[in-house]
Amino acid sequence: MKVAKVAVVGCGPSGLCAIKNCISEGFEVVAFEQTSEIGGEWNSNLEVGPNVHSKIYEGLETNFTKELMEYSDFSYDEKVTESFLTQDKVFKYFKSYTKKFELKKYIKFNHRVIRIRPVDDQWEIIVQNLKNDEFETIFSDTVFICNGLSAPWMPKFEGQNIFKGNILHSRDYRNTKMFKGEKVLLIGSGTSAFDMVIAIDKVAKKIVWLNKIQQTHGKQVNLNLSSNSIIKTSQVKRFTKSGAEFEDGSFEEFSIIAFATGYDFTFPFLSVDSGISVYDKCVQPLYKQCINANRPSMAIIGLPWFTLRIPLFELQIKFCMQYWSGRKNLPSREEMLQDIQEDFKTRNITENLHKAHYLGFAKHGLYFDDLAKTSGIEPLKQVLVDLSTHQVQHAFENYKTFRFYNYKVLNDFEFSCNCKLNLIKNEDDKV
Repeated sequence: MKVAKVAVVGCGPSGLCAIKNCISEGFEVVAFEQTSEIGGEWNSNLEVGPNVHSKIYEGLETNFTKELMEYSDFSYDEKVTESFLTQDKVFKYFKSYTKKFELKKYIKFNHRVIRIRPVDDQWEIIVQNLKNDEFETIFSDTVFICNGLSAPWMPKFEGQNIFKGNILHSRDYRNTKMFKGEKVLLIGSGTSAFDMVIAIDKVAKKIVWLNKIQQTHGKQVNLNLSSNSIIKTSQVKRFTKSGAEFEDGSFEEFSIIAFATGYDFTFPFLSVDSGISVYDKCVQPLYKQCINANRPSMAIIGLPWFTLRIPLFELQIKFCMQYWSGRKNLPSREEMLQDIQEDFKTRNITENLHKAHYLGFAKHGLYFDDLAKTSGIEPLKQVLVDLSTHQVQHAFENYKTFRFYNYKVLNDFEFSCNCKLNLIKNEDDKV
């Protein structure tokens, strides 16, 4: 496949990476961003609502050191010495990346993609200029879908519509003010739930944290919460006007129910004949979790979760470019579909389709290696895989203190780790 023109949907971290790599290939590039700025969710907006894409809340710090959150060809400013960064430093990094490679001139800001559909051997893309409400149709040989995750996923429970208190999703969580003195039910077992329960624990009258296995991704997590917070494993049976009944027969009253239950994949602009379907958080059929097997001139970037985000974006994009540039030939549709089935079988994805894009830090290095080996691109450095594993283990051991460590990559295979404070055991060794 040899292409000339590429369209990019979304200009967050993955979209910016796509633009930059397309430029490097000499492709004609046009990118659409429905807001007035780059950065996606890292473009902080403390408002809430269905059209707000930022998930940033007060006091947020990254879960991974900056070396795991940078592109391979662009490092953080040497003045940034800490490992775990606040939102403003991350956003500044993406702005610097955009400036360095002069990406803005390829971006149409305040342009919302309305529809993408195949027409002959191209993609017809209809976009709306949000400033003047005018519509434009363009055609492109290929499309990178980089719109990220912003649609909250919330499970449904009996009686949910009669609950008289407040119900919110973690996407709309900005600070702890509304939780002061309240009785809170928090549902979820991911990192957003960790951050929320630690913060809310300081101000709420009581928290019942529904973390169904007291673990996340198979690991016991130590949060050192106060006696105001109770971890409960029993599922909600039904909501009432004042609280919730649980399957173990107990009942609790609440004034706030907070869902930290993650996000869904939504592509409202894709036509029914785009070749892509979404069911139970499973987007298919995607060869190597990114290329549309039915129409391989389309790729969706960034679906795999519980993995390193920036390296994932970069490797998937470079993987696609190997084929779109003509350097490599894609397998047949039948071969790609067979590869998808083998992947599902290997990862035991059967009835639990919502785990189709789950990698996990114990095995995500295998996925990165597979992308590199299959397409002939440079693999992710082993030190980054090992560093991520080390950081995750620290977080599980004590989520409140794992950001007290500073990390430094020494070479392609070694990194150092030392504690900034004397609150925990000092580690100042090569790992």
